[in-house]
Amino acid sequence: MERMVMEAQARPSMSKGQRRQLRGEGKVPAVIYGRGEDTLPLIVNGRALRQVLITGGSNVLVDLAVKASGKKTRQETVMFKEIQRDVIHQDQIIHVDFIRISMTDKIEVAVTLNFIGEPVGLKEGGVLSMVTREVTIKCLPGDIPERLDVDISTLDIGESLAADALDVEEKFEMITPLETVLAQVLIPIAEELPEAAAEELEKDKEATAAEAQAAEMAPEAEK
Repeated sequence: MERMVMEAQARPSMSKGQRRQLRGEGKVPAVIYGRGEDTLPLIVNGRALRQVLITGGSNVLVDLAVKASGKKTRQETVMFKEIQRDVIHQDQIIHVDFIRISMTDKIEVAVTLNFIGEPVGLKEGGVLSMVTREVTIKCLPGDIPERLDVDISTLDIGESLAADALDVEEKFEMITPLETVLAQVLIPIAEELPEAAAEELEKDKEATAAEAQAAEMAPEAEK
């Protein structure tokens, strides 16, 4: 897992208006917490923050150099805990939560799945459904993978692949339930209902509608 370096500035408590002004200057309010230490409010450069996310992704390890007025620069090893984005402008980050980590303590992280291959069932008219896009694993921060590859080429119509089929290294502990379906090849809707079955279903619908109409008219007849 790649490690990135970023600078941050300690900040005092700010009003909503002051935080809005910060964002207008291209800066992003943030906080850092965890490992039994005090929560520390920060200011980070918005451009540098976006570059870190583009380069390393949301699971990247960050060596944060925190500067405070009149104090020695403080080094913190952190990861992103929460990234808040503007509802309308999703590329605009409005707040970030960092969490302190130890390189010797395992942590739980969500890792993106990379589906490989074309299921054999697609050639027979099946429809591929990617049910789960990421799984949660537990490992040391330095071992966090960028993604986990999932080979779906052998899936036939009506078959599915669950988390227990993932070939993960021993250093990774799977937290996502092993029965969780990751991908499946569905039977085409047109084939699920043969013509005879479709006609029978239509007759059932007509009979139900007739019964409902008769029930509505029954009170009028009693009058």
